Amino acid sequence: MDYLIDLMKASPHPLRSALMFAAWLALCPPGSAQDAVTLNNGQVREGKITGVSGGNVRVQISGGAATGIPLTEVKEIRMVAPSDFETASAQLASGDAKGALAALQKINDAFAGLPAPWAERSAVMLADAKLAVGDKAGAKAAYENFIKTYPKSTTLANLGMARLAVDEGKYDEAKKLLDPVLAESAKSSFPGPVKGMALGQAHYLAGRISEAAGEHQAALEQYLKASAVFPYDRNAASDAQKRADTLRAEHAGLIAP
Repeated sequence: MDYLIDLMKASPHPLRSALMFAAWLALCPPGSAQDAVTLNNGQVREGKITGVSGGNVRVQISGGAATGIPLTEVKEIRMVAPSDFETASAQLASGDAKGALAALQKINDAFAGLPAPWAERSAVMLADAKLAVGDKAGAKAAYENFIKTYPKSTTLANLGMARLAVDEGKYDEAKKLLDPVLAESAKSSFPGPVKGMALGQAHYLAGRISEAAGEHQAALEQYLKASAVFPYDRNAASDAQKRADTLRAEHAGLIAP
């Protein structure tokens, strides 16, 4: 949370700062006394969500025994993200992918499939971390597992596969995956947290593609969109800012849009 507060203070746009704070709250909402599972029929089960297994959300009901609720019956989850999620996210943003791996693996082992924004994000972060440490086979398997686990999250899945394609130098393949996301950028001055994160990641990857092609001005513009216009994903924003700073240091005359 500290990194976001610092970024908000530095932001020249108070409304965007507020939206960034709302984005973080959407992933890691303020703590409440109990977790809650809202069913498709409107009923709410409160207790402690302990994980997902066998297609069921495991819930320790207050004053009662543990129970399993089929994911197919779940409409919504209310659960504070594990502390490991914030720690791992900060480690990835600082470049410590190796340090983040254990926590991300632990989160995914316990909660993969949970219909919560932070759970989906942690699944993608696991693949990103594997890619960052050079485990391309592991990253590909993690991205593919994400697609199976969250089949409706096509945008995040495409972004993951695009990241892998960029890392492998398959820029045409990556561009095809990114184009549908980038097409929404001009229409989204103040997107919601999920869409904002997707746009930030997409612009960062588009910057990587432009930089690889020697299009330094275009790359700088993409990186600044990821770091300043859509900074909802802390890892993409951090990486984009570092690359933007390097570009401006190495290529005089580049102009910030």
